[in-house]
Amino acid sequence: MKANISRWFILLLALVCVAQAVSAFDVKTEKVDPASGALEPGQQVNARYVLTYDMDERNQNDESFEFSTGLSNPVWDFIIYRDGVAIYTTKKTGYYPVLTEFELAYGDGNIELDAQVRGVVPSSASSKILITKIDHLRDKDVKDTHSVTRDVVNSAQIEGSLAAQQQRLKDLKADLDEKSAQGVDVAAAQARYNAASQALTSAASAGPSQAASYIATAKKDIDEGIALLDKAWAEKAVADTGAAIESLDGMITYFVENRSMGADPQVVAIMTKRESAVQFYSQSQDNLNGKNYPLARSKATDGLNKANEALTDATALKERIGEGFNIGGNLLLYIGIGVVIVLIVAGVVIYRKKTGWDELG
Repeated sequence: MKANISRWFILLLALVCVAQAVSAFDVKTEKVDPASGALEPGQQVNARYVLTYDMDERNQNDESFEFSTGLSNPVWDFIIYRDGVAIYTTKKTGYYPVLTEFELAYGDGNIELDAQVRGVVPSSASSKILITKIDHLRDKDVKDTHSVTRDVVNSAQIEGSLAAQQQRLKDLKADLDEKSAQGVDVAAAQARYNAASQALTSAASAGPSQAASYIATAKKDIDEGIALLDKAWAEKAVADTGAAIESLDGMITYFVENRSMGADPQVVAIMTKRESAVQFYSQSQDNLNGKNYPLARSKATDGLNKANEALTDATALKERIGEGFNIGGNLLLYIGIGVVIVLIVAGVVIYRKKTGWDELG
């Protein structure tokens, strides 16, 4: 008994799935002219769709295709094909044409619906417009839907967008000049600035739809330029910290190896600050590799400050102790001086002895 109930349940589920499958449609072809880019008020738009579908004629359901558009003065052309042969043609106007079951149901065969609409972008269109929406209804329920929308731009919007990107470009130029004066390598960011400048120049003399494309390109270039400058700035900060630590290491080497002051508390304090600077430097490198450029600069600045503090202490210490006696670095000089002193002393002694002999003579 339970097995029979299970089989009936599976059969019922399969029938439900079949009923749902036949109520859907597929978009075989979709073409919109203009094919891409933003639209502008008053522009002509054409759209064509080829749909494949099946009607659930066994249950005598009330099925239909409902179309809609936001274009002004729309004109629709519908052609139904069975096995590649046109068997029904109709023309409709208005924003919401409907094809009923009587127009759609043609029995077995490969059934396709060719739907075309022509219209104009209305002057009242805001930021987007509905080109076409297709709903497949059965018993007044929407079983499947497909829609296409496009961006709309007008002269006022373009003027505002152009002004905004021109200001961003101006700000980027100021940052480029400032960072270049600080020794930052701005070549990569400068290239994106140049590309954005050219795009905005083209946008200023183009129509709304084309200008929108130029402005979008310029915005992308400006964004990339800002990011590249941010990266270069961080790289410069990290490099500066590395150079300061390298200079500090030279000073510490002098104290430890040349002056044998490795255990001197003053040198130990300098080395402690050096280790702190290295920690900040390592963190700045990690953040640079992780593309967290603001934090990389912050850590590099902390490291540079600590390294410079240690360098100041090291310079002051070196001035206090002077150059001192460096037996290792000037051995030959000191030997030469010693030889000269010995010769002078020997000469004086010999001279005195000789003079004494002459007086006794």
